[in-house]
Amino acid sequence: MISRTFKHLPSNSLLSNLLSRHDDLNCHGFITRLDRSPLLTKRVSFLKGLALNILIIAFVAALASVIAINDLLSINPQPLKLAICLSQDLLIIWAIYVLLRSTTVPFILGECRVRILYGFRPTEVVIRKPPPTMSQPSKGLSNDQILERYWRIATHAINPCRLYSNPSAILSSDYWTLDYPIVLDTYKYIDCGEIQEEQLEFSIWKRDDDVWYACELWRMHEIMSDQQEIVMFKALLTREGRGDLVSVWQDMVPHSDRKADGHIRSPSEQKAYQEIVDKFACEGFDYEALWSRASEEH
Repeated sequence: MISRTFKHLPSNSLLSNLLSRHDDLNCHGFITRLDRSPLLTKRVSFLKGLALNILIIAFVAALASVIAINDLLSINPQPLKLAICLSQDLLIIWAIYVLLRSTTVPFILGECRVRILYGFRPTEVVIRKPPPTMSQPSKGLSNDQILERYWRIATHAINPCRLYSNPSAILSSDYWTLDYPIVLDTYKYIDCGEIQEEQLEFSIWKRDDDVWYACELWRMHEIMSDQQEIVMFKALLTREGRGDLVSVWQDMVPHSDRKADGHIRSPSEQKAYQEIVDKFACEGFDYEALWSRASEEH
């Protein structure tokens, strides 16, 4: 049964129908987030991905040409040539197929299509399937510990450094791709005014008995005391050479000594959260990734 801490989504809502239409048979759900990084950052990231995929296509074309020429000019007997094709060439072709399927194909049919249709936006939608670790049992953990575990896994899962189009992510074991079909449909509904961007703030979406629940992870930042939070962020921002952001962050974060359920403080308003994310994005920082990194090092 889905935890009661998940927010209920009306079953007749457009967003509920959209999620149901794109969910898989195992009901794994989705992780959503809004990317408010500067437009320049988005364009540079896209151009890096484009250059990477052009290099991949050029390499594959050159390799295929070398293989074809080598096979044609081979003086080996026909049975030996056939044996080479069934072993060496097929292995190389399979490796090329895996590389193109996981990187170039989704980039061309997904990312390029999104950019052609919708360009670069100040606020962009990030939607992906949850990683397998999200479905692992959480026995022996309290409700708050389960929520914190979800938050850490999801933050790791939508770290832009692990996006498949990032050249440094190719060799990573946990690189990820956007779920482009639902992203494209979501933009269509957003442009028609039928879905609001704020509905897709950092959350995990799960379906249970045809009812969708959203665990609003953007509310999970306040999992420690004010003093712990200040010390943690001050240490990280100082190491990053941006100690000046500490006072800005303190002024923007709504603090409270009162804690809900005895553990987690009352969640900040969504508007305040959006302003914090926007401010850090303008300074070149991914707030979710930065907060996760700070809490892990603390």
